[in-house]
Amino acid sequence: MIFLKIVLRYPVSLNVVRRLTSGDVVHYIGKIVVMDKEVVDVIERYEKSEGIKLYDLTGEIAVVGRFDKNKFLFQEVIEEVLEKLFLMGVSGVILNERTNFPVAKRFSRVIFEPLEELKGSRKVVYKTPDGKKLEELEVEGLTLRVIQDSSGKIYTKV
Repeated sequence: MIFLKIVLRYPVSLNVVRRLTSGDVVHYIGKIVVMDKEVVDVIERYEKSEGIKLYDLTGEIAVVGRFDKNKFLFQEVIEEVLEKLFLMGVSGVILNERTNFPVAKRFSRVIFEPLEELKGSRKVVYKTPDGKKLEELEVEGLTLRVIQDSSGKIYTKV
């Protein structure tokens, strides 16, 4: 089986995401939205109550977790959180676990795993009163693997 090495640039369109296949290695250049999982709920509640988006996630690559002294810590993600992110327009999510998420197939989105440490220049965009953050992380050539493509196919090591 041959896996492609693809350069993916921000912003990421759904048409491009839907052409990626399980196992593809992607070199991503651009912005990644980094957020604590509680911030996902804050964004959702804000839009419902105010009628406008606190932060537009359309076409974004997102990762759920936080930075602690410049080291990224992934948070456990459940199907409900992914569904909320996809409903808000996220094109793909970076996870550190290989779990089958039917919601990715339902929304024709992809799930990536990082093949290197998440690092780059960071900018805090939103912070909750209790310190939870939404940050933009600018990366240059971050290597990611598609572990679940938009058809729901899971990558298994060959």
